[in-house]
Amino acid sequence: MKFRAKGFVSLLLALTFLVASFSGVILYLTPRGRVANWTGWTILGLTKHEWGAIHINACLLLLVVSIIHLVLNWGIFWNYIRGKATGLNLKLEMAVAILVTAVLVVGTLARVPPFSVTLALNDKIKDYWEEDAPTGPAPHAEEFTLERFASSVGLSVDEVTEALEEEGVEVEDETVTIGALAEKNGMVPSQIFSAVTKHFPEAANAVPAGRGMGRGMGRMGEGQSRGGNDAMTTETHEAFDEPGMAPGNDQEDHGSGMGPGGGRGMGAGMGRGMGRGMGRGMGRGMGRGAVDGSLPDPEP
Repeated sequence: MKFRAKGFVSLLLALTFLVASFSGVILYLTPRGRVANWTGWTILGLTKHEWGAIHINACLLLLVVSIIHLVLNWGIFWNYIRGKATGLNLKLEMAVAILVTAVLVVGTLARVPPFSVTLALNDKIKDYWEEDAPTGPAPHAEEFTLERFASSVGLSVDEVTEALEEEGVEVEDETVTIGALAEKNGMVPSQIFSAVTKHFPEAANAVPAGRGMGRGMGRMGEGQSRGGNDAMTTETHEAFDEPGMAPGNDQEDHGSGMGPGGGRGMGAGMGRGMGRGMGRGMGRGMGRGAVDGSLPDPEP
């Protein structure tokens, strides 16, 4: 039998197109990586990473085969575009094809209808997978080493190791990632986390240092008021400031305090949130208002 290269390339082009298209549809339906990896999500027996690998290699093969197909059929392709006597053929068709392609690219980047509809639908699908999915102590915690994972949940490596071993999880190296540890023991990363929280329930609410919510306690002090008799006094007030995110940095909290005689002062404090800790702040308030006669006159 004679091997026909053009026929082979055409068939291979069609098959790789089908594989690339099908894997692309699957990836469109998959959850976000932090959910898929943490829960061990699969479809048709393959993980999101495996579908991604298939899609990438299918697209690369599709590109190579398309180039080979174009080279083998260049004469036909060129004659189809350019007539022997009329010069450039399909002028209108080529212009429209280029315009449609340009609109596709620009419209997608600008997120305008109808291209934004598919993007919005994709977000809704991915949000759906996250509704009841178990969450980890941090995004992509499956990539954490055991030591870093222990730190992120406020435990020591020995405590985490002991808890896992009591649940039948074999731990040989503290530098192993949670994902690799889960795979080695026939589990998914979320099950590793569940094994730890079974012995240390407080770890379920742990937030990595520098990523937590901090609430600043601003101390409004020394509200100073002045009246017609130039009376002056000092009083300390305390007020709660608004909660603020503290991603490992100092955070400014604002409050207000009342000075004697009805004066109101504005204060500002600096707060530092560490993990789930409370931010502390110190502020000064300056108020101005009327003072009644009960207050002593200041000494000259």
